[in-house]
Formats: sequence, structure tokens, C-alpha cells
Amino acid sequence: MVLNVAEIFLSVQGEGIFSGVPSIFVRVAGCNLDCSFCDTPFAKKFSEAEEIPVKNILEEVKKFNVEHVVITGGEPTLYPEQLAFLCKELAILNKKVTIETNSTTNVDCNPHLLSLSPKLDNWNEEVIKKNLSKDCRKQIKIVVGNIEEANEAIKKVAGLNIKKENIFLMPQADTKEKHSKVSKWLIPFCCENEVRFGARLQIMLWGNAKGK
Repeated sequence: MVLNVAEIFLSVQGEGIFSGVPSIFVRVAGCNLDCSFCDTPFAKKFSEAEEIPVKNILEEVKKFNVEHVVITGGEPTLYPEQLAFLCKELAILNKKVTIETNSTTNVDCNPHLLSLSPKLDNWNEEVIKKNLSKDCRKQIKIVVGNIEEANEAIKKVAGLNIKKENIFLMPQADTKEKHSKVSKWLIPFCCENEVRFGARLQIMLWGNAKGK
């Protein structure tokens, strides 16, 4: 059983509930969307990937004395069998697993944290609601670049079964300058709508550099 992997690295989580937490990132390659604002465009391409047996991925994870593992992409749910097996084995290792997904397809396992990052242009409410019904911790993170998108995001999450404290609006940015520009209006918007402003540490610190 192999998985197309773009990179495996140790860093801190840059987004969401576990922002700042040391984590091992397993970034798969390949995505079913082609977002113009993607901050990891290299991970869309299978040509950038290496086919790695899942057992070898587990051995890489064991090299780090870190509790949290983030399976991200690309889009991890494109590999349902490998994803389920990897989550199961990581749980045996007592790892706290976060799965990052655009929530256009269902996740077939219950990680410690299911992190939904739906895109406004590809919003699949049926899948989002099904994922939010999973028996695990959930968060939803939406990237917005202007006030119209922020308002649209608020309307879309209004009917979802998720607490506002687990809803993040994040700046659409691939540089710290853009992050700062969007943050200036997005922070008061989040305060007004009682959702969380989602700072993106990886952008503020490293832009969209690989391995960070």
C-alpha cells in the first residue's frame, strides 16, 4: 500500500485550534480542485510526489518525538484506503491525528481533529454536514479575500451544526504583506460576527515555502 507524498516535515501547526503546536506534517500530492489562491500549488501535481509505502511513512513519523500528526495535501481523501489505514496505525502509536480536507468527499475515519477547509466556489453542503456529524473534534476554516467572500462564508456556515468558536475565517494570502492587508478588515469583521479570526502562521513566517 503506497501513498503519493509531496513532503514530510516537522514544524508547528499554522492554522486553527492547534495553531503553534509542534506537528509532523504528511503532505499528500494530488487534488480534485484547482484553486487559484492555493498556498501549496506544488502539492496539486502528482509529478511532484514520491510513491511511499504507508509503513515507511509510519517509520518516518516515529523518528520525531511529537504527539501531533497532520495529514494534509493536496487532498488526503483522494486516498481513502491508505488514509484509513494510516489513521488507524497512527492511533496505535498514540498520535493525535488531524486530517485537513476540502470537504468535497467524505472522510472514512475518525481522526482526533477533522479540519474542514471548504472553498466557497466548491461548497458541498451535503458532504460538509456529513463530515461534521463524525464522532471527533471538528473545525471549519474558510479562506476569504474580500468582504463579499467573508459575508458569503458567514451565510454558508449559519445552518451548520458547529459552534462559532470552531469557525475560522482566514486571510487569502501567500505573503505576509497580503496577510497583513486582509487582516486589517477581517479581524473586526470576525469580531462583529462572533467567529474566530484565523491567523496563518506559516504565511506570516515563511510565505508559501515548502517544508515549513
